[in-house]
Amino acid sequence: MRATSLLLFMALPACVAGEAVMQETTRSLARSAVDTAAERYLPGVPVKPYSDCVIDNASTSELLALAQAAGAGSAQEVANRAWPTVRTVAQRPKAAQCLVRALSGGQLRAAQGLVIGGF
Repeated sequence: MRATSLLLFMALPACVAGEAVMQETTRSLARSAVDTAAERYLPGVPVKPYSDCVIDNASTSELLALAQAAGAGSAQEVANRAWPTVRTVAQRPKAAQCLVRALSGGQLRAAQGLVIGGF
């Protein structure tokens, strides 16, 4: 019994570490898709702060959908597949507040109507 307990105790950190790596990989792929969509659909808007707000406010299922979109092929295909999810997340109140804080007035106006709407 002690050996089994010891093995379980030793395996748990490996499982946790594996899950953390998987989550980070998913977030990285999702960020790539958001970056590509933002570059395509929001010219003049800085990609990094925009992507940060979207990624930080996306649900797990949305992050997975964005990660899948990252493998769609060409940049245009990635942008087309990711954009509906990006737009949905960016319209949420917390994401919109993040965008207001992250983007300057001119950058925010460049995104207005395309994603954020209502500001």
